[in-house]
Amino acid sequence: MKLLEELFGIKIPVIGVVHLQPLPGAPRYVDMSVKEIARRGLEEAKVMADNGIDGLIVENFRDMMFNKRATSETIAAMTYAANEIVSHVHIPVGICVLQSDPVAAIAICKAVGGKFVRAPYYTETYIVDAGMMESIAAETLCFRNDINARDVKIFADVHIKHGYPLEQRPIEESAEDAYERGLADAIIVTGRKTGGKTNPQDVVRVREYLPEVPLFVGSGVDVDNIREYFPAYADGIIVGTSLKKGGKTEEPVDPERVKAFIRVVEECRK
Repeated sequence: MKLLEELFGIKIPVIGVVHLQPLPGAPRYVDMSVKEIARRGLEEAKVMADNGIDGLIVENFRDMMFNKRATSETIAAMTYAANEIVSHVHIPVGICVLQSDPVAAIAICKAVGGKFVRAPYYTETYIVDAGMMESIAAETLCFRNDINARDVKIFADVHIKHGYPLEQRPIEESAEDAYERGLADAIIVTGRKTGGKTNPQDVVRVREYLPEVPLFVGSGVDVDNIREYFPAYADGIIVGTSLKKGGKTEEPVDPERVKAFIRVVEECRK
């Protein structure tokens, strides 16, 4: 897709996820300084960038159980960490603020020079472990305009992992609304949980219904199943768990797993 090639400079871009350590104010936070949290995030970002990853998402993954919207201390810590990464890793960097706060993510991107945000629960209403999440699309779009950040792209999840849409309609119809009405720049399809395999048929249905929409597979892609999605159906990959040691989400990034993943991606690109 033209948008993704312009942003990442390559076909089938691979976006690696930087899972920050628990941030101040989060349930699992103990006493690590924000400076040390940023250092560890940068270390993992460099491992991915140095071994062929095309873009990064900085995410407060370890802050569970999440607030529905980010608190000021979360935004401050993520801004500090993201700025360190943007300053030292020269590939596009995006932000994902969990549970679902793309407004905060756009603010961070504007401050640090980020290029895109991931927006969970962007359109529709979902039931999640934190309660009910309502659409945040209008607020996000207006805020992006208000701070003159229209160059920050919005990658929106549909039928996202860990969430259950109240309106049980086909995923392709949800994707159409996120793109046509929510004005998302790209659509993300995921599995049911972090690291969970994305149902290939979900990807096929969205692709066939919306052939011109930039489409990411957002969870569970690994070296064994990548050809179920690429190059025939999807345009990009968001990957975290399968790049970690032992394929375990809480472990550090493994450079050998990154290299192996990129080798398979290169074959798909050909």
